[in-house]
Amino acid sequence: MITKTDFLLFLDSPMHLWASKHGELEIGPSPMDQHRMLKGKEIEALARQFIQEHHLSGSGAVLEHETTITDGNFQARADTIARYPDENFIDIYEIKSSNSIDKQDRYDVAFQRIVYEACEIVRNIFIVHLNKEYVLQGALDLDELFIIELMNEEIEKLRLEVITRREEAYQIAAQEPRGGIIACYKPDECPCFTLCHGELPEHSIYDIPRLSRSKKNDLRTQGVLIIQDLPVGYPLSDHQSRCVEAVKAGEPLINIPSIKDEIDKLEYPLYFLDYESYNPGIPMFDGYRPYQYIVFQYSLHVVDAPERESLHHELLITDDGDPGLRLVEHLSDRIGPTGSVIVWHKTFEMGRNREMADLYREHGGFLLNINDRIYDLKEIFSKGFYVHPGSHGSASIKKVLPVLVPEFERHYESMAISDGEEAMLVWERILSGSVPSEQVPQLRREMLSYCKLDTLAMVEIWKALKRIIS
Repeated sequence: MITKTDFLLFLDSPMHLWASKHGELEIGPSPMDQHRMLKGKEIEALARQFIQEHHLSGSGAVLEHETTITDGNFQARADTIARYPDENFIDIYEIKSSNSIDKQDRYDVAFQRIVYEACEIVRNIFIVHLNKEYVLQGALDLDELFIIELMNEEIEKLRLEVITRREEAYQIAAQEPRGGIIACYKPDECPCFTLCHGELPEHSIYDIPRLSRSKKNDLRTQGVLIIQDLPVGYPLSDHQSRCVEAVKAGEPLINIPSIKDEIDKLEYPLYFLDYESYNPGIPMFDGYRPYQYIVFQYSLHVVDAPERESLHHELLITDDGDPGLRLVEHLSDRIGPTGSVIVWHKTFEMGRNREMADLYREHGGFLLNINDRIYDLKEIFSKGFYVHPGSHGSASIKKVLPVLVPEFERHYESMAISDGEEAMLVWERILSGSVPSEQVPQLRREMLSYCKLDTLAMVEIWKALKRIIS
């Protein structure tokens, strides 16, 4: 039996579908996945209330929830069905916890409609999703929180493809043995790594940054999995070529003049800044939109002048109310009007600063001034000025740190909280009261230690780069 979830899994990777149906998945949902599912259920309940009390009020429709329909080898369960007593048709409402409709959602509702049409006359099928423009002011306004979009025309464009591909999915699921099934293209995210990739070599083609799926497929077809086997002259970008060159050479490629130019741009005092945040689908505080980030913590290492040791500042807010204003006020006393503000992946911090500048107008000048002075330390690596084979084509701080400052990596290994998702979940649990009060002080210490380590890691990477160019 192929469900909608199975079908979407097949579209992502046929091998993942086979593994799911044959009990071969090696990992289950992560804590963040489980959290999203839980929050999705809360959004779904509000959406059903909106459909019944607002959208269909007075229509006479009788609502059914999660009714299962089977059509041969295929099964669907709609989120909500509106059945009209004096009519012989139904309307289907699929509820999404996102704030937009993507390609996967279109395949989702197309599959649903085709299965339901085996037993029902389906007049309309809608997607209900969050309104990304909605701003919370006081009580939650369901009429403004949700958007309903008619999907009939979109489904007709996909109908023949879905009918064909769902049959392919069924054949894959029923196949014994599994020979010839296409493996996925993302080993780092694969839930059945052994099936898809077996004993993947240390430096595989998947380490080439931003390599397109078509090129991965082309190389796999040629039997090329190891970077060292990549054909001479294979079309790659300059950065991709440098990553390949570093692997083949077995040593880092270091563009000292370019690194020096970048480091020389920095102006003292240097402010190494990192935010921690949480982005709920249902806004928690006035002024926020669905999935807008709430910045609840920062860490700041300040280097006043050359050869000076860094000074550390931090703030973590875990009590009730919007933490953003208090955080900005605290930060504004510690970041001066001049000097470079150094981050890792500037898009995130700059985005949060713009949002907080809009929320807290009295601090808008300060926050936008920070954005004018931001320097993204990650770009030295993402632009290929320093390429190490041990980074496996990644410019993430967790990949750069072990090769540039190997003695520092052990600090992360000993942390109770070791990534931003964990920090986000812990903060939400504290705020929601799902953590016993006696555990909160320890959790706060762990959150502070993790965020402090991120900015200290940037300081250590900056120092390592300075040693290289000197």
